[in-house]
Amino acid sequence: MMLIKKRSDGKFKCVEGTDTGEPYVVLCGQTASGVTVPLLVDADGKIITTTSG
Repeated sequence: MMLIKKRSDGKFKCVEGTDTGEPYVVLCGQTASGVTVPLLVDADGKIITTTSG
């Protein structure tokens, strides 16, 4: 079991895992305006660091 301590109140939360034991988490970032958004990945699961267009 993996526990993560929350910054806001110092309480611990359990991180969910897969049936085989790997941790399952959603990585997020924060935009310049303060909005929290999940990171974008490609079909291979690699983080996309730039956008086109």
